[in-house]
Amino acid sequence: MRKWRIEDSEELYNIDGWGNGYFSINEKGNVQVSPRKKPGGSVDLNELMRELYLRDVSAPVLVRFPKILDNRIEKISTCFEI
Repeated sequence: MRKWRIEDSEELYNIDGWGNGYFSINEKGNVQVSPRKKPGGSVDLNELMRELYLRDVSAPVLVRFPKILDNRIEKISTCFEI
């Protein structure tokens, strides 16, 4: 039996199917979000939840990434350019 890999997690959770390049699995095996779809500036969601826990914020938590929304609106609006 081979060792579990990041690619295994990406396939298991179908990250490419719903993540649109904004979500991926990092080297620690955690889900991360890259709001600008660029390297760097990624947020490890597990670390984010740990930080919120330390601040006595309990789940469920709504986390918004306005840069993702901005990017999606920009992409959609280019469809209407002549």
